Amino acid sequence: MIEYGIRRRLRGETCPACGEERHRIYKSHPIPVPASLGRGLWLFTDCACIRQARAEERSRREQLLAVPAAHPLPPGLQEKSFAGFRVTDFNRDAYEDSWAFARNFEKINDGKGLILAGPSGTGKTHLAAAIANELRSRFSVAFVYLPTLLEKMRMTNVPLEPLLHADLLVVDDLGSERATDWTMERLLIIVDGRLNNLKPTVFTTNYDLQDLDKRVGMRVASRVLGSNLRLLLRGPDFRLLSVGY
Repeated sequence: MIEYGIRRRLRGETCPACGEERHRIYKSHPIPVPASLGRGLWLFTDCACIRQARAEERSRREQLLAVPAAHPLPPGLQEKSFAGFRVTDFNRDAYEDSWAFARNFEKINDGKGLILAGPSGTGKTHLAAAIANELRSRFSVAFVYLPTLLEKMRMTNVPLEPLLHADLLVVDDLGSERATDWTMERLLIIVDGRLNNLKPTVFTTNYDLQDLDKRVGMRVASRVLGSNLRLLLRGPDFRLLSVGY
């Protein structure tokens, strides 16, 4: 005998469905209980039928609880892909480097990401979204439109952990926010936090990289420019040409 657990094991009954014998076992109460409840209980062991039924019930509950993860990108960017990107002489290098970044993402261990720069409508956000869509089934991905994020942070408490620890973060429209000490400090927290966690970030910006410090501050610009591959996209505003960027 043991102090707790199975005390005696006796022959019990045979399950009429599966034919497996169910033994009677006596289990002591694992914690002190009133004397009126006795020292334990007689129970039957599970047969194959019961084990299968319980396994099916666990599987059913797990399926009910398995809520699909929300798409990290806004609806207008969820279908953006490399296949749907119109490659021209203006953006070919940026396209190829972005595609290589996505293909080799799992090998990145130094937190180095990309900064896609160029005038409006040249395909920066399309490429950034294509990277995110390519990776989101295998890695955790977060996407923020920076002006909107900063506005939310002014109005309410925005949790930063998902942004700091996502495998990939896309920061769209860097530099378009109004530069204040407050915005630059919040942006520095995100940029510095991801670098410290060795997590790659993809930035897009409409501004000349030579003047980025005037838009986001020297500390943020230094970290962004010094820790990411710079990809330049040029050409006309393809939105005005109805190309769909």
